[in-house]
Amino acid sequence: SCERLFRPDLRSRPVGVLSNNDGCFVSRTNELKQLGVAMGAPYFQVKNICDKNKVAVFSANFSLYTNLSDRVMNTLFEFTPSLEIYSVDEAFLDLTGFDEKSIIDYCRHIKETVERNTGIPVGIGIARTKVLAKIANRIAKKEESTRGVYSVLMKDNLEYALNRVEIGDVWGIGKQNTIKMKSIGIHKAKQLRDFKNDQLIKKYFTKTGRMIHDELREYSCFPISDIQKKKKE
Repeated sequence: SCERLFRPDLRSRPVGVLSNNDGCFVSRTNELKQLGVAMGAPYFQVKNICDKNKVAVFSANFSLYTNLSDRVMNTLFEFTPSLEIYSVDEAFLDLTGFDEKSIIDYCRHIKETVERNTGIPVGIGIARTKVLAKIANRIAKKEESTRGVYSVLMKDNLEYALNRVEIGDVWGIGKQNTIKMKSIGIHKAKQLRDFKNDQLIKKYFTKTGRMIHDELREYSCFPISDIQKKKKE
C-alpha cells in the first residue's frame, strides 16, 4: 500500500516487497498472492512467475513504512484515547459504548478518514474480543461485500465468520498447534469455539490456548494495553 501510494500506476498490478537483503517476500498484494507466491518465498525461486506476470518488486523501505504507519496511528488516536499499537500495520481500538449499528457506521467513518488523511487503505474488524476482531478483520479484507468493515457482534455474522476461518488462520495458533488441533478434529475456528473439553485444550495448548478458546466464546482475556512498547522490528 505504501509503494502504491507513490505509484498509482501499480493499483491493478501485483506488487511485492522483499526483505532487507532482497531475499524473500515479506509483503504481497492480493494479486501476488493469487499467483501462488507465498509469504517468505525466496525471490529467486519465483522470479520467472514475477517476470511473466509483470510483478512490481521493491526492496523494503522501512523508514517510509514507519513514517506512514505513524500517520495512520495518529489519525486513529483522533477517534479513541484507548488504542493499542500492535505492530506497524495493526492496532486495537476500544470503542466501548457503541451499539451494534452505530459502531459499524463509526468504523466506516474511521476507515474513510484514515484513507483520506494518509492514502493507506485499511480493513476494520469489530468484535468483543481481540481474537474475534482479528477474525472479523480477515473477513473484512477478503470479501468485497463488506466494503472493508465487518462486525461479528451479531450472532449470524459471528457464526458465518467462524465457519469461514481455518484454524491455522486464528490469531495465536501457530503451525505446530494447527497440526495438533487438526489431529483432534478441529479444522475451523467454530470447531475450536464449540470444543467442550476445556481441560484438554489447556493440557495440549497451554494457558494461552485456553485463553484463545475463551476469546472465541466472547470472554475477553487479552485487554487493550495503552502502554506502547518500542518495537525492535
